[in-house]
Amino acid sequence: MKSKIGIFDKENRLIPKHGDDVTWSINQDYQLTFFSHSFEQQFVNDFQIAPEIGMDLRSLGLNDVFFHACSKGYAAALKGKPLVYLSTIQKDGRGKVFELSFLPFHNVSGEVLGCCMQQKDVTAESEALQLLEDRDRKYKEAQEIANVGHWNWDMLKNEISWSDQLFRVFGQKPGNFEATYEALMDIIHPEDREAFNADVETSIKENVLHDMVHRIMLGENDVRYVHQKGRAYYNSNGKPIRMSGTTQDVTSEILANQRIVEQNKELEHFVHVVSHNLKGPISNLLMLLSVYNWGRDTENDIILKKFETTSKALHQTMKDLNLSLSLRSVDKERFRDIYFESAMEDVLGLLSEEIVKTGTSITMRFSKAPTMKGVKSYVVNILYNLILNAITYKQEGRTPKVRISTMLKEGSLILTVADNGIGIKLTPEREKKIFDMYGRLSGKTEGKGLGLYLVKTQAEAMNGRIGVKSETGIGSSFTIRFELPPDCS
Repeated sequence: MKSKIGIFDKENRLIPKHGDDVTWSINQDYQLTFFSHSFEQQFVNDFQIAPEIGMDLRSLGLNDVFFHACSKGYAAALKGKPLVYLSTIQKDGRGKVFELSFLPFHNVSGEVLGCCMQQKDVTAESEALQLLEDRDRKYKEAQEIANVGHWNWDMLKNEISWSDQLFRVFGQKPGNFEATYEALMDIIHPEDREAFNADVETSIKENVLHDMVHRIMLGENDVRYVHQKGRAYYNSNGKPIRMSGTTQDVTSEILANQRIVEQNKELEHFVHVVSHNLKGPISNLLMLLSVYNWGRDTENDIILKKFETTSKALHQTMKDLNLSLSLRSVDKERFRDIYFESAMEDVLGLLSEEIVKTGTSITMRFSKAPTMKGVKSYVVNILYNLILNAITYKQEGRTPKVRISTMLKEGSLILTVADNGIGIKLTPEREKKIFDMYGRLSGKTEGKGLGLYLVKTQAEAMNGRIGVKSETGIGSSFTIRFELPPDCS
C-alpha cells in the first residue's frame, strides 16, 4: 500500500520515501519506530543528542517549538484520523512555513499501531503565494480607487470574465450576472450599441486599439459613461481568439465637462446680450458728448469728462470681453505663415509714441525661427501687450530695454520677451493670477488687467503655453512655447 510519505510492507511497517523532507514514525506510546537522515540532523540540531529507535518523544520533545506544533497531529493520527496542516516555526532566526502531514497506520485487524509524519518546508511557496495575494489585493485596490475594471472576452466560448470592480462599474453582482457579449450589449445605451459594435469589429478586423466612450443603462433613469479600451489577440493562423481590456467609469468627468460647456455657452450668450443692450446707449452717450460745447462751464466740463472717460472704458471692456470669447473658437484653417519681423513692424507703429517718450530700446533676434503658423493679429497683439507691459512697468531712473527672440526646441517654437523693468516677486499662486482676467502685475499702475489675459488666451488659441520668470529690481521674462505640427519641428 502506498502513502504520501512512504509505503507499507506486508507486515504493515512503514518504509518512508527518501529525500530532503523530514520523516519519522511513532507508535501509540510516542516511541520512535523510524526516522530519516533529515530528521536525525534536525533532532541533533534542536536537542544536541542523537535520536534512537524506541526513544519516547514525550520525555523531551513535546514542549519544544517544533514538536509542540506536531501535538495536534499526533493526537488526531493516533486516533486513526489523517491530518495535514501548515505551521510557522522559527528556524535559523526566521519564520519558516512547514506542511505537516500525519498518517495513521494499522495492523491487519484495523487497529491503529502508530502514525508516520512528514515535515515539508513550503516557505518559498508560501511567500510566493503571499506575494501573489498582496499583488492581487493592491491590484483590486487600484481598480477601486480609479473606478476601473478589467475584462477578458474568450471569443471561441463567447465567455467574458470580469474583475470584481468591473461588476460594480456595470452595476452587477458576481454570480447573479452571466457576462457574455449579448448581455453586455443589453447594458449599453440603445443609441450607442451600433457604434460600440462597429468599433469592436474594426478593432478585431484591423488589429487596432478598441478605444471609445459610451453610455450604459443601469436602470430606467440611471445613465453612466464608461471609457472602454481593449485589444484583440490572435492564434498562429491569424484567427482572433480573445480580446482583453479595461473599462473605467468616467461619468463624473463627462458630466463636469458638459456643465463647463453649458456654462461657457451661457456666459457667451450673457456677454452678447449685455453688449447688444449696452452698445446703443453707450454709443448715443459718446455721440452726445462729442457735440457738447466744451469750455463754457468748467464745473460741467469736469463732470461730463468723467462721464466720457467711464463710457469709453465700458465700451472698451465690452470689446475686450467679446474678443476673449471669440478667441476660444478660432478656426485653425485661418492659420497662415507669420513673419515675426513683419508683425513687429505693426507693433512698433502702434507703440511709436510710448517708445520715443521713454527712450525704450528693443532688440530683436528672429534668425533661429523667423516664422510661425498662426493668426497675425494675435501675434501682433501678444507682442504689443508684452512690450507695453515692459514700458509701463519700467524701473525708475532706468532706460527700458526689451529683448525679443525666437528659437526651435524639442518640437516647439519658443518666443521670449524679456525686459529690465521693476520685476515682481512671484509665487506659484501669483504666477497663475497675473494671467487671469483683470489680473495685473502691479496694483500701483492704471489699467484694466486684460492685457496678459488676452495674451494667454490668444497664445492658447494658437497651441501655445505662456510662462513667466521675474525678479524684483531685475526684470521679467515671458516665454510662450508654441507646439509645432510633426512635419514642422
